[in-house]
Amino acid sequence: MRRRLGAAAIAVLLAMIVRATPAAALDLFARHEVTVQFATADGKAMANAEVRVFAPGAPNRPALTGHTDSEGKFQFAADRDGWWRAEAHAGDEVARATVRVGGQEQKEEPLSPYLVIGALAVLLVVGIGLRMLRARGRRRPKDGGGPSGGR
Repeated sequence: MRRRLGAAAIAVLLAMIVRATPAAALDLFARHEVTVQFATADGKAMANAEVRVFAPGAPNRPALTGHTDSEGKFQFAADRDGWWRAEAHAGDEVARATVRVGGQEQKEEPLSPYLVIGALAVLLVVGIGLRMLRARGRRRPKDGGGPSGGR
């Protein structure tokens, strides 16, 4: 019964994640989310245009493909830093964009796993030590004398 409830809870959680981002695929390795908006030479949005995205270091092989939305926007997940290139084709119109992903900005680093494990180990040792002191304080003397001293 518990196993079924756990599986159902996981399924509901996954459905909520997928429902929250219907247009974007779940990419666990992506470090950046990039949005590019394409327009024709006269400034009109390139709606439903075919898009090819090229990763840094691979200019001849598309890393991914897709279509723009009604506003000419295309969103993709970039898994590495560098210059990404995107091309949109709609009829005889072609639009190109180059985007620098990453760069020199200072990123907030997460806590080191060694620091977290060390802090947890210290808390565990302190907790065990306090527990031992409390247990030692509860021991009764073995001399047989109670509160009156055995008399």
